[in-house]
Amino acid sequence: MRRFRVHRVNSKFAVLPYLLAWVSRAFALIRVVRLEVRRACDSPELFAKLLSPIANALNVRPCTSFARRNQRETASIALRVLPLTFAMFAFDATETPLLAQQPPTPNPFRTTQTSSRDDGQLANSESRYADVIQLDKLPSHSEPPVVTALSVSPSGELIAAAGDDHAIRIVALKTGGTLSTLSGHSGWVQCVEFSPNGKRLASCGHDGALRIWSIDKTPKVLFEKSVGHALFSLAFLNDDEIYAVGFSNKIYHWNAKAGGMIVDHACECRDNRAIACSPDGALIAYGGRDGVMRIRHVNDFNASLPGHANNPGESKPSESKTTEWNAPLHFDRIRSIQFSHDGRQITSVGEDRRIVHYDVLKRTAIGQTEVGGGKLMGLCQLDTNLFAIAGSDNSIRIFSDIDRKVLMKLVGHDGSVGVLKRTSKLIISGSFDTTIRLWNIDRAISSSDTQGRYVHPIAAQFEDSGTGDLVK
Repeated sequence: MRRFRVHRVNSKFAVLPYLLAWVSRAFALIRVVRLEVRRACDSPELFAKLLSPIANALNVRPCTSFARRNQRETASIALRVLPLTFAMFAFDATETPLLAQQPPTPNPFRTTQTSSRDDGQLANSESRYADVIQLDKLPSHSEPPVVTALSVSPSGELIAAAGDDHAIRIVALKTGGTLSTLSGHSGWVQCVEFSPNGKRLASCGHDGALRIWSIDKTPKVLFEKSVGHALFSLAFLNDDEIYAVGFSNKIYHWNAKAGGMIVDHACECRDNRAIACSPDGALIAYGGRDGVMRIRHVNDFNASLPGHANNPGESKPSESKTTEWNAPLHFDRIRSIQFSHDGRQITSVGEDRRIVHYDVLKRTAIGQTEVGGGKLMGLCQLDTNLFAIAGSDNSIRIFSDIDRKVLMKLVGHDGSVGVLKRTSKLIISGSFDTTIRLWNIDRAISSSDTQGRYVHPIAAQFEDSGTGDLVK
């Protein structure tokens, strides 16, 4: 390092530039030796040894000789003069390391290897997705609706979204534009689902109506039936059959071939909020206020359908051969249920802030974890042992079934997250903040901070997005 010359200053106004130059040089040297300063904190005598090379670098011989002859005096001066400098060291040490210095983070969501060319094409494809979709407000409403119902078409090109303005929007996932608006419900829409072949859309809500829509260039209602209470959740057993539950102990069954909806059976719980069907169509599982998940075999029930009345109020529970059992899994209301891809495991979340895994063959819970945060409402499976869960604390957590812990926290919503869906590369969330957010899984993994948080690209517009909360 070159030595600096001390010039005589004839004008008092020229002192400031020299002082600023010396201060900048001093801070540059201090940043270089910050690690040595930390180690020197354990021994006052080491301050003198540390100040000697700094004095040599600055060509201040009197300071050098003083530091060598008077070690304890030098240490005393340093302890009085350098606290602010140490604070700067500590602040600088907490800065996030550069991405180039961090080891590559493994992506637990990627199950197959792709070539660099494929990755480039994928990046270009994903960049066309909107980060946030906000549904257009109806002419009769002053604000956009909160989003509590969401479904992705089997092709992954469309999403159906609905909420408290009673309308259902069919939205193009790539552009975020509304293709059509389905009207007819007279209450808050709580659930929408595409059929497995994508040709139909089912919806239900607070008006007690189950509606089946034909999805084509001109959507139209194929079937509508109302009951005397709100319907909260529905699930397709196959392309032609639907089960629905709500604020009653009745489980309803719609069959396209029979042409109507009947009461399949009744249960002990009078407030059911979630229902799911196994991928092979052999089981249904549902739950609600009492925290008990009920699993039921569906055998040859279809043969008895034509003999039932179409009026839900007049139909009787089926006498077909079925087997049902109860699984008390939660301490509070169950809000979401999902079967695994092979149908051997059921995962549920509830307002007791717990995620529970249930083995269908063994008929027992195989894992249960209390997750920090708010009441859990949304659930979707990302991989064999990875789940996205969300709820009333405005955030989404990635939960590992193997480690039994939260791996990552996605923040950006400014309201309760009531529903989660997914595509091969995206998590799609609907919230009470009136937005639908698209979370690129690869981007979230690579851009998460050291605490495991990923902040949505469009989160700064909200006053409270939970970015300061730790992963828990």
